[in-house]
Amino acid sequence: MVKKMVSMLLVTASLFTIAACNKTEPEQTMDISVETSATEPQVTEESVTDTSAEATEASETTAAVPDGLVDPNSEFAVNPLTGVQDMDKANEGKRSVGIVVSNVQAAIPQRGVSTPDVIYEYITEGGVTRLLCVYSDIKDMPEIGSLRSGRIVSADLANGNNSIYIHFGREPRAVKYFAQNKITHIDGNYLCTGKMSSSDYDGYIKLPKGTYFWRDRTWASKRAIEHTAVTDGVHVKEAIEAKKIKFEGDAPFLYNFVPDNSKDIAAGEDCTYVNAKLSSYMTNCVFEYNAEDGLYYHSQYGKPQKDETNGKQVAVKNVFILYARTGPANTDHRTNVYLSEGGEGYYISAGKKVHVKWTKKASNEQIKIYNDAGEEIEVNRGKSYVAIGSKGNYSKIKWEK
Repeated sequence: MVKKMVSMLLVTASLFTIAACNKTEPEQTMDISVETSATEPQVTEESVTDTSAEATEASETTAAVPDGLVDPNSEFAVNPLTGVQDMDKANEGKRSVGIVVSNVQAAIPQRGVSTPDVIYEYITEGGVTRLLCVYSDIKDMPEIGSLRSGRIVSADLANGNNSIYIHFGREPRAVKYFAQNKITHIDGNYLCTGKMSSSDYDGYIKLPKGTYFWRDRTWASKRAIEHTAVTDGVHVKEAIEAKKIKFEGDAPFLYNFVPDNSKDIAAGEDCTYVNAKLSSYMTNCVFEYNAEDGLYYHSQYGKPQKDETNGKQVAVKNVFILYARTGPANTDHRTNVYLSEGGEGYYISAGKKVHVKWTKKASNEQIKIYNDAGEEIEVNRGKSYVAIGSKGNYSKIKWEK
């Protein structure tokens, strides 16, 4: 009886501590997703993080580098997410890291969004979009946020590239799905401290033991608490190591990269401006081409998407606008994005566009992009932005030559 009473007291104390960090204001009207409470019965941090031995004990693999991308005299390795030879050689054979960032208007401006190797934008409830920001090397992740909860679609995007998946909360279906699909992940909602400010520290925020995420004090004075969670690469690395997740593993090349001379793009139509409607909420996902640096600059909500930390606008070499079937889940109000059915869309680079078809046959398989002849397309080296919209909006894209 005494042991039972002690056990109950320990559980109660633990739940009280988690709830203190997890106490948030309701979601705004359009962003109708609800973060799952850390105090739900039969859900522990161990069950959320430790998906399987196979996931955390991934074999060490170095992907074959596509032809023409290697300068043998360079001190750097080729980044598998960009095809550019600018990655620390010590990072070869290590898994990438993908982290979920809010993209709702109330969470703008964001931090860190100018820095990922690839950004995936995808639809959640109410047509609201979120971002999965992916880094080949965790050292390249600056302070980033605001962080938001995991969805099956973003977990599948991370899993397809064998990325370690970082999120802040999750939908109820996710716990079982993560385990079934051996998705290596960390839920920052369980590992969060209170309000902190990076301006108070010299490059490193010292957090209480066992915490790796925090609420930004400056943001907390200006926006709802659910839009204030942040972290950085140093703390994410600490969290991964604390959870005994191995970085070593398969690091596949994102696309069929070529040295800036994609034959598919060379044969494409001129495209210096694109405005893609992704959903009823995200109606203006805009990219404008700058011929001087060869990059497409991203705008949304009628304004340039700028990184609050450095003032830089999000800019990439490659833009992919892909359309998928979306719809409500049968079990709750969540939104499903049926990536396994594939679809069609466009690849845009170097001032041109080309129609494509794409597939993603399983959670742990990459998105593959094909031209109309059924061949995997050639992709120019550089950072990418992948916008995934509802297929009913495919015909509503606006172009300018």
